[in-house]
Amino acid sequence: MRNRRIRPAIRRMLAISILSFGVLPQIAAADEKPVYDQVVEILASERGTVRKWAYAPKVTVIHEGNAQREAITGLVDLVNGQIPNFPGVGAVEFFDLNQFGRRVAGNADFRMRTTDFNGVEGSITGARFRGETEAQDILLTGNIFIFLTGLENGILFGALTQSEQRLGRQFAEGSATPCYFNLMSRNDELRAGFIFINTDYPSLPVTECLYEEFLQTLGLLNDSAGSSVFTFDNTAAVREDNIADFRLLQALYSQQVAAGDPAENVADLYLSLQ
Repeated sequence: MRNRRIRPAIRRMLAISILSFGVLPQIAAADEKPVYDQVVEILASERGTVRKWAYAPKVTVIHEGNAQREAITGLVDLVNGQIPNFPGVGAVEFFDLNQFGRRVAGNADFRMRTTDFNGVEGSITGARFRGETEAQDILLTGNIFIFLTGLENGILFGALTQSEQRLGRQFAEGSATPCYFNLMSRNDELRAGFIFINTDYPSLPVTECLYEEFLQTLGLLNDSAGSSVFTFDNTAAVREDNIADFRLLQALYSQQVAAGDPAENVADLYLSLQ
């Protein structure tokens, strides 16, 4: 969700295979961009290139209260099973902030480790929650962090992970951005993803936020405003199915596509998938 309005809670059943849906929608409405242009807009970095994971990312969920375990593990299973050639999510770890027992501000830090993870140097983020003594420190690692917290800790984690300034400010205001994501990459290979969900937000559709932001941390970098095809549309419209979302990820993670390729290459491949 990149600077988008909140929409009603979605009724997706994340465990449903996308293969059970009908024909992939390929034609945009008359007043919206062609599907090809939407794909390019969603995938293109500021350099016009695509970014993707080259190894299996570990997901670490830092939560206060409800960890949304069923929704998150269901989403991970869906992603692992429905995107051919995606390296898959390697592991999922949950950490309840209530276990810490200290004020988080001033006692936590996040650092990109220089050690190898899955054979890739500098590819793991370490989180440390400092105890009264070093022996009481709590150490976590992950590639994609999901922060399911109240607003104050969400703002803090945004600062600690150097989140994108505009979205971080809107999130901190508690207004139009109840959830968003931030990505870090090296040579167009994704290295870290951070998802922020404000559990203090009134009537927050947590499942929808998880679905959208998690899929975007896999390399769907932007929204295409007004899309009738993809979930990543920057509108309040409810998506009836998710086949187009997953077909887009299938194209991105095709063996024909490498990190750093032009987004147009993936758009061509997406339109060829039937």
